[in-house]
Amino acid sequence: MIPNTHFAGGPFILQQDWAPSHGSRSTLAVLEAHFPGFLDKNLWPASSPDLNPMDFSVWGMLEGKIAGKVFATVDDLKAALEVAWASIDDGYLRRTVNSVKKRLRACVKARGSNFEILL
Repeated sequence: MIPNTHFAGGPFILQQDWAPSHGSRSTLAVLEAHFPGFLDKNLWPASSPDLNPMDFSVWGMLEGKIAGKVFATVDDLKAALEVAWASIDDGYLRRTVNSVKKRLRACVKARGSNFEILL
């Protein structure tokens, strides 16, 4: 389980994307039981990585922290990602999340087209 330290016990909303496994009955059951109020995939546009902080920023940082390392097992990779996640600066995460509103506005201004040039 990924440590919850970056949320500092505060409220957060889980945003679900369009990955096929995210719509399975078992996934939805877990989400409904443990993350009441999660953002269902139908409330978020498909193929929108430029609007998802995990996609436009955090995964790249995590990848950079483990790049060049070889992992013998999937569990070793998961452990390394958990360590990398725990080492991310809270300020970086705050700035990344706070940039979403600007990205959403730019997306609307571009009428759903490529908007990164507007940022």
